[in-house]
Amino acid sequence: MRKDMYKVIVERPRRGGRYSSERRPSTDPEDQTQRESLKFRHRSHKWLNENLNPLRRYLEGQVGRRWDQVYSELCARIDRRNTVQQHIHQHLDQFVALRVVAFDGRLHLDHGWGGLKPLSDPWSPKLYVDPDSGLLLNNDEAIAARRALRRRRALERAAKASPDLRRVDELHQLRRIDGIWYEVELAPLPETAALTSVRGKPAQFTMPFDVIARRPARWIGKPCGHRACGACKPYGRSDLYARSKRQLNRHELQRYGLRNHDGEHLH
Repeated sequence: MRKDMYKVIVERPRRGGRYSSERRPSTDPEDQTQRESLKFRHRSHKWLNENLNPLRRYLEGQVGRRWDQVYSELCARIDRRNTVQQHIHQHLDQFVALRVVAFDGRLHLDHGWGGLKPLSDPWSPKLYVDPDSGLLLNNDEAIAARRALRRRRALERAAKASPDLRRVDELHQLRRIDGIWYEVELAPLPETAALTSVRGKPAQFTMPFDVIARRPARWIGKPCGHRACGACKPYGRSDLYARSKRQLNRHELQRYGLRNHDGEHLH
């Protein structure tokens, strides 16, 4: 750990240089101040900061070590007796679950008056101190739960923006067409069109059939770059086409919380 870690975390750099515009008096006599103290002109331009990223990066780099050793290094560089530096120790709970206990076969975070909460909760810290080994470890369950929560919220936002579309993965979508929900399978467009020939007719280049557009797929070309535009990226990407579709059955509609004809969520 660097010796000036507390300065990096607590203090911001000085604003401006020696001849910055805020120190230079105005050239207009009417805008100049009548009185100005030397303290104002040469005052310090540092103030308390909430930039805790250096502390977070340091703690994440200590995964696998014993927490008492990591904490000893923190105390050696950040003095708890100093009022300003003590401010840093108060933020350790945001990054590391310190009071971890085993209960009912699972690890829980002891919030004191708040009781026990599962360590796998998405709002738990990304790091925790193992109660048995004393090692600083990654809270993988909470990290996975937080990612799942972000994905679910993203799907909810997408559902509000487009009530007839649900994205399952990169190559599968749920689309409501004429009031009926279908699972649509997407496929990348071929690099070149296929050369086909029909008896009695000259050979010609053909593209695969798009079941949603109900016509042969075609290259869209370079996207326009507008995020709200669906013409150049009808399936989220300009190089995909709808290869097949299948109507959802009753169990699948129930699982996804959909119903035909209105497309609203079930409550």
